[in-house]
Amino acid sequence: MELEDRNPKPEETSQNLPMAVLITLVGIVCLMLYVGWQMLSDEPSKVSDINPTMESVGQEIIEAEADAVEITEVDELPEIEMPKSDEKAAATSTKPAAPTKTVTTTAGGKTYKHVVKSGETFFSIATRYNLSLATLRSENKGVDESKLKVGSTKLNVPIQAIHIVGPGDILRVVGSKYGVSVEQIMKANAKEKNHSKRGEELIIPFAQKK
Repeated sequence: MELEDRNPKPEETSQNLPMAVLITLVGIVCLMLYVGWQMLSDEPSKVSDINPTMESVGQEIIEAEADAVEITEVDELPEIEMPKSDEKAAATSTKPAAPTKTVTTTAGGKTYKHVVKSGETFFSIATRYNLSLATLRSENKGVDESKLKVGSTKLNVPIQAIHIVGPGDILRVVGSKYGVSVEQIMKANAKEKNHSKRGEELIIPFAQKK
């Protein structure tokens, strides 16, 4: 009987072991729950800490873009004053006009002073300029035909015009301008050859005898 009363003690110890393990597990679970709760409670503060940082970074980016825009700004271009229409007209009017060929003649012709040369008479001079003897005499009433002095006597000779030779003015072209023949121009200018020089003054007689 004494032996049976001693044996139940080991059985009580074995029954207490699972209880200790259970308590330990419960403690571990509670500890894990506590740690998890602490972590969850810390997250809002971390998020709030992150937000100011992001805001500051965003502000810096905006300021950097604003600085870049300011750098790329350029000064205003200077205004170019366009010439007014009146100024344009004045500038145009100051341009030299292109030279034009002009014929120095009048409706009634002009008078040419002919200096008498050796061997010339009233008749030969009148014939040279395609004039009648009466016309030459009427233009020189105070001159004695028998007393012509070579190199000093000057006779008034009616002619159509005096033409200054320009570029391309050959005698045929000049004659067509005044309606006279090349032979008449050569005779009035005592020319032996059909030739003219630029700047030369050509006597243009009347096409019809005066």
